[in-house]
Amino acid sequence: MLIEERLEFQGDPEDVWRRMSDVEKIPEYWHGTRSLEVVAREKDGNGMERVRVRTRFAFGGSGEATITVDPLSRTVTWVYNSGPFKGVQTARVVGKTAQANWDVKFTGLFKITASWTAGHFRSGTVHALERLCGKAPEKTVPQA
Repeated sequence: MLIEERLEFQGDPEDVWRRMSDVEKIPEYWHGTRSLEVVAREKDGNGMERVRVRTRFAFGGSGEATITVDPLSRTVTWVYNSGPFKGVQTARVVGKTAQANWDVKFTGLFKITASWTAGHFRSGTVHALERLCGKAPEKTVPQA
């Protein structure tokens, strides 16, 4: 499953980057992540940070990932090593645009609902970018 979303914003890119790069606050912005536990953390002299985490997902399941925070390119990269899906998610700030990409494959029972899940991931990604950029997600009204 490949998903690419972007959102232009009016605020300060530094504020958006600060929110995006705060690993402990991922569940606050990415609601598909119910909880996150930091297992290990290391930083290098260039400000690059690598964080191993255990996650519990809102849609069920749990997994492990390695998150790399690169302040030079303003990119956060998640490598999902185990769980209901495996692959890579990236989020970045480029100028006044927040971008997020997913390139993951579902495992186990989640393969069966992959098309529905892809739509859910896309919607969740748009809403996460809105929260990261300081915009309240738009409410949708069911049509009768």
